[in-house]
Amino acid sequence: MKATSIFTAGLAGSLAVLALASPASAQDRVLQIQAKEIHLADGSSIENGVLVVRRGKITRIGKLELDESKPFLRHDGVLTAGFVACQSASGLGDEGHDDTRAVLAEARIAHAFSPKHSDFEEALEAGITSMVLAPSERNLAGGITATVKTAGGVVLAKEAHLALSFSAEAFSYVPPRFGFFFGAENEAAGRDGGPEDTTGSSRTPRPPTSYAGAVRTLNERLEDETGAFSKAKKGELPVLLTAWDRHEVARAARFAKANALRGAVRGAPLAGDPGLLPTLKDSGLAVVLGPFAPGQKAPALETVHTLQEAGVPVGFALDAPRSSPQNFRMTAALAMAAGAEAKNLLRSMTVVGAEIAGVSDRVGSLEPGKDADFVLWSGHPLDLSSRVEAVYVDGAQAWSRNR
Repeated sequence: MKATSIFTAGLAGSLAVLALASPASAQDRVLQIQAKEIHLADGSSIENGVLVVRRGKITRIGKLELDESKPFLRHDGVLTAGFVACQSASGLGDEGHDDTRAVLAEARIAHAFSPKHSDFEEALEAGITSMVLAPSERNLAGGITATVKTAGGVVLAKEAHLALSFSAEAFSYVPPRFGFFFGAENEAAGRDGGPEDTTGSSRTPRPPTSYAGAVRTLNERLEDETGAFSKAKKGELPVLLTAWDRHEVARAARFAKANALRGAVRGAPLAGDPGLLPTLKDSGLAVVLGPFAPGQKAPALETVHTLQEAGVPVGFALDAPRSSPQNFRMTAALAMAAGAEAKNLLRSMTVVGAEIAGVSDRVGSLEPGKDADFVLWSGHPLDLSSRVEAVYVDGAQAWSRNR
């Protein structure tokens, strides 16, 4: 049967699509996207470049000729890899913490999130295609984070990090009368009597109540021969350490260094402080900053540039649903106004974020063999007047402004 074509103008005139009928199966079908600019992970860009997708994977990218016998799309704007947020509570509702106990090392966020939650639609609209779902900082050891896609319910990493908290909230939290239990497996149920145990639910602060007590508890658990702590100690499972104030960040960094833990500090708005930066660099930890909003104090914004210039990997937190996904891009734009370079910020939002999330082998950059997760923008994504026009996940359109 002869192929036929249908031409449509779409997405406020910024896209032109030529769809061709083909006897090939949907799985084998090739999609070509030509964009005015394609931004790559190394900071370079391709003018009038072409991205070729087959079976949800990128197969070719570069200054290529369109094959007009196959479906193609022309975009008069910018194409980037999908953004990767390094911390969020999207789709978790109230299931990101347990009020009754401080240590839930085997609790898995991958079992607790709702893939069809509206939080993920909002993230797609902001150009975010993958994110790390993390438990509350109110637990000393909140469990195991998961890296998921914002479309299709795909879990990229069921065990992304062991979440630990050096935040004051973990030491001074007063639990309510009753708590609940999320996605945990053998350990918590066996140690404290199961999901409905209320041993720690008195109206006094739940132990540990001090930094010294927290370190003692964590060091004891690092001697476990199996489980999440054992994996972290062996370097098999990164940690995500929540720490905000200077002293919290210093303690977290020293703890990670002393126990040869790898991973990232989440929070740390003043991590670029000259008195703190050497300790942080010596730990080898990455830093997950933000989200920032208008009115953010200058030292926090300048931290992004300071860390990037010092060679410390920087990713950005989403912190949804408490913060709007639109603040993810604003965080980078504010950091750019404070001196950070656009190319470094885009790397933090894509490939560096994917590295921190433990999924850079699949997402975060536009390379042959990787998942076809990308965003079509009306202009440069760090220009806040630019809009997301369409978002593709695994080569399929997951969100469109025309929808």
